Amino acid sequence: MLSRFGPIARNSFLNLVGFTIPLLAGLVSVPVITRELGAARFGLLSLAFAILEYSTLFDLGLGAATTREVSASLARRDENVSALVSGSIVSQMLLGSFGALILIGLAPVLVDHVFVIPPALRAEAVAVFRILALMTPPTLLFLSLRGVLEAAQRFDLSNAVRVPSSVATFVIPAVAASFGFSLPYIVAMLLISRCAICVVMIVVVQRAIPTLKWKLRIDWTALRPLFLFGGWMSVSNVVSPLLVYLDRFMLGSLVGLTAVGYYTAPFDGVMRLLILPASLMGAVFPSVSAMNAIGDHAGIHRIFNKAVARTLLIVSAPALVIGIAGPLLLRLWLGPAFAEHGALAIRILAVGVFVNALAHVPSGIITAMGRPDVVAKFHMAELVFHVPVAWFLITRFGVPGAAAAWTFRVIVDATVLFITSLRMLRDQHAPVPPDALQASPLMR
Repeated sequence: MLSRFGPIARNSFLNLVGFTIPLLAGLVSVPVITRELGAARFGLLSLAFAILEYSTLFDLGLGAATTREVSASLARRDENVSALVSGSIVSQMLLGSFGALILIGLAPVLVDHVFVIPPALRAEAVAVFRILALMTPPTLLFLSLRGVLEAAQRFDLSNAVRVPSSVATFVIPAVAASFGFSLPYIVAMLLISRCAICVVMIVVVQRAIPTLKWKLRIDWTALRPLFLFGGWMSVSNVVSPLLVYLDRFMLGSLVGLTAVGYYTAPFDGVMRLLILPASLMGAVFPSVSAMNAIGDHAGIHRIFNKAVARTLLIVSAPALVIGIAGPLLLRLWLGPAFAEHGALAIRILAVGVFVNALAHVPSGIITAMGRPDVVAKFHMAELVFHVPVAWFLITRFGVPGAAAAWTFRVIVDATVLFITSLRMLRDQHAPVPPDALQASPLMR
């Protein structure tokens, strides 16, 4: 049943709904939040959300590692599922607490030396960042609990909890600001909401896996696969944002902030298409992890072919529309200036996002087969050649050059990933070799 694509398609649709509803909630709530808080406090809240998003780097890849290892254990009917889940939760709480302490200590530094905060908002900003820091442990805990649900193929339960949690992130500030609550109180409400969601998730996980037993004593040696896998996932999680944001940083230093605006708007708009392959591969990942655990390589190959075909089907039309009508869409969305300066860039980016969407398939398959080190090493190698290529193209062509640099990188990335994944699928010894991940950064 693991290699049947029907359940995967259903789970991918559930993931897509889970992405889309919060996005719509944000579109409705952000104008209210902006009006009630004012520009300065809304900017502070936006910075807080950005810091919270990057605080997930303290996760060290354990969320995805939990999905893979638990799905593999369930497929093999191992008895160590309880140990894996309990160990993952304890690890996330320890890592989250460590991250929270760091962010609490850095709050004054962020306010005084990193961000330009008006003096009148200094005390409020420090309070916001410190309360925000306390959200790190429940945020990381949520990642592991969601990973357990997805490993058990309960995407219905996962999204049933994730959607209200994500919507609350927008609705709580909008409602609270309308009643005149200050920003620290609003962030405190978000903290309480996040903790409540984790309690709900624990109950839901127990329902999804009735045989699960919460263990107080943790066998850390049994968690070695989690840290091996998560170590390389954390490398990708650090390098990938650099590959995405490097172009706009270079534009800002080589051309100017105006060019950054003309590039960022079409880039962020086009990138929304990637929620389609992300939804699909989120559903594929635990299935392939389970099939790899029981040696069903033929099933993995079938899933790979169907995932490529489905990605082509769902991404081709919107990418083609953007490639043809992108300048017109920019004009309608942001006005003639953005259409004039971003016309060529958005067409180049349409090609890049189409290729990048396809690359989600081999990247996800390679990772699910237990080789996140392969993807991480590719990302590190890409960073080395992308810097000079981006510098050359940006200095000569500006905004279109930045789009061309990113598109060239993702084409190289997709080519290497497809070649590697197809070789792994042809290899009858596709499961991870005993020493394949010994160089994981967390195990050095």
